[in-house]
Amino acid sequence: MKPENKRMQEYLVNNGIYATPKYLQAGSLKGCWRLYNKKDRWSEGLVRALNGLGFTNYNGKPLDQLSGNGGMFQVFVRGHSEFLINKAA
Repeated sequence: MKPENKRMQEYLVNNGIYATPKYLQAGSLKGCWRLYNKKDRWSEGLVRALNGLGFTNYNGKPLDQLSGNGGMFQVFVRGHSEFLINKAA
């Protein structure tokens, strides 16, 4: 796992969110994080938690019930670019 994704995953776990992150460096969603957990459903609790941590949807608006992928926990978000900075291990 790339260092920025590992840092994001640790941040999410520390805040009670279990997801696999991937930062998208190219394509139409460049600059977004893809967060997913195929075992979890998208819920109001996840919406509140992610909004509370300062994430927005890919358009910069707050997340809502329709942000998930067909009810599954897969969402594209923006925020927390501080995890992209290369840090020495």
